[in-house]
Amino acid sequence: MIILVASMPFETAWISSQLSCPRHILLGKFTALQGSLNGVKVLIFHLGVGKTNAAHGTTLLLEKFYPRLMLLIGCCGAYRGSGLQPGDVAIANKEIFGEEGVITQQGWRSTHFLNLPLLRKGDRAYYNSFEMDQAVLNKAHGILQKFNPKIGPFITISEVSGTQQKAEEMEQRFHGICENMEGAAVAQLCTLYDVPFLEVRGISNLVKERNRDEWDLSAATNICQQAALALAVHWGEDA
Repeated sequence: MIILVASMPFETAWISSQLSCPRHILLGKFTALQGSLNGVKVLIFHLGVGKTNAAHGTTLLLEKFYPRLMLLIGCCGAYRGSGLQPGDVAIANKEIFGEEGVITQQGWRSTHFLNLPLLRKGDRAYYNSFEMDQAVLNKAHGILQKFNPKIGPFITISEVSGTQQKAEEMEQRFHGICENMEGAAVAQLCTLYDVPFLEVRGISNLVKERNRDEWDLSAATNICQQAALALAVHWGEDA
């Protein structure tokens, strides 16, 4: 089974309508939608906005299921240096917690500076960054070639960058290509549970001075759901 998650229902509305034999199942205090896409069993679940909701929803899912892939989709804002434009597709090669750390007189410092890992697993300590499995990335890139996806670091934040100054600060700090509000939390939980994780997002806007009139949520949600459909249908095929 492939689990497909997003923060909000509008980010999965179209792909949910493509499910065969859809049915709702209980998941904690919430419901998920289960069905199939071209014979592939899929579960769709809405996490809610932000890291806490994302971590809670992911934990509910991974305590009950062990999917062949956890696929996170949705909209995001792209940093100017990424070269991305609204309607483009981006794939995370790592997810970075952009705010966990400390502000010092010398500027922001990460959890590594504090010697406070966000996750310990075996002999490894994870701080702000969670990298994606290269084999998963290679497979996804092959399936999504027609979408011409951009691969790079995603930054997960709680405070959306709504000024050019803030956008440049975050982009320079991590050399990320886009920002979102859930991805790093899902990546951390998938790392803990040893579940293959992939994050594919559609670009709705450039991260700069906030202007909702310049956003194209429709293009972003449309393209990421088309990409999700391709991934779900072809993921089980031999590379």
